Amino acid sequence: MGYKKSVFQSLAMVTQLGLCVLTPILFCVFAGSYIDSRYGTKTLVFLLVLGTLGGGRGAYMMAKRLIDQEEKEKERERKEQIERVLNDQEHSVTRPKTPGRIRSAREKEDIGRDREE
Repeated sequence: MGYKKSVFQSLAMVTQLGLCVLTPILFCVFAGSYIDSRYGTKTLVFLLVLGTLGGGRGAYMMAKRLIDQEEKEKERERKEQIERVLNDQEHSVTRPKTPGRIRSAREKEDIGRDREE
């Protein structure tokens, strides 16, 4: 299976967000239903709205935390990559090429002319 790690992370994030929204809503619906049946009040709608707001806030906070975490990881990876490039450049520095001892015929002629002048 050639799936990348990010695919599974995205699937886990969607599942967590769904549960984060669904849990407070269901809890408030069951609590409102129990209170309505026990005491005869009409609090189900109020608790449903309260659960929806709570689930939305929880999902927002979780998404914000996950996005911040991903940005930190990307920044850390970028810094590590920069450090690797800089380290590679430090180790790959070479000395300038030294001139060879064997001279061509043209260079010998030029040297001979310089000496005559």
